[in-house]
Amino acid sequence: MNRRDFVRASVALPLVASAQDFPAATPRKPYVVLAESCPVYQIGGAEARILVGGDLSRGEWWLGSFRSDAGRLTSLHVHHSADEQFYGVEGVMSVWVEGQWHELPAGACAVVPSGIPHALGNRSKHPARYIVSGNPAGFEHFFPDIEIAAKKFPYGSSEFFAEVKKIYLKYDSELLGPAPE
Repeated sequence: MNRRDFVRASVALPLVASAQDFPAATPRKPYVVLAESCPVYQIGGAEARILVGGDLSRGEWWLGSFRSDAGRLTSLHVHHSADEQFYGVEGVMSVWVEGQWHELPAGACAVVPSGIPHALGNRSKHPARYIVSGNPAGFEHFFPDIEIAAKKFPYGSSEFFAEVKKIYLKYDSELLGPAPE
């Protein structure tokens, strides 16, 4: 996803129609998506709302709006064939990359190319909201799988992480360990 496409997709967040109202759109055909019409997944101390998936982007990219409780972090992981982009909307989003944590206040962004280990979440004492996109599409299907695991096992438990490790593999990704200190 290039910067122009990311900005165009990010501007579409205050949205006007349901994703189900549109057949697979082409990159040249505009579409509008209402946030309240999109699937929301409870993923253990966080919520993932998938705004655009591969069905709308013809498999090119996905876009989600996330809310993270204070202190909630993902595991350290790597995507072997997908790039990700992160954009802070409210509060402070934390991204671990290249051996250190970076705090992204509202308006800041980070780009993590495929093959780069990273973790993300919220190291602050207040909720955070952020936008995540990835290319190509496909990883957006990870979040319903995580919701199922979060309903079966307490978030952060060894059983939860054993399940998450299997789920990452389905999406050409790998769990490397817990979030770094």
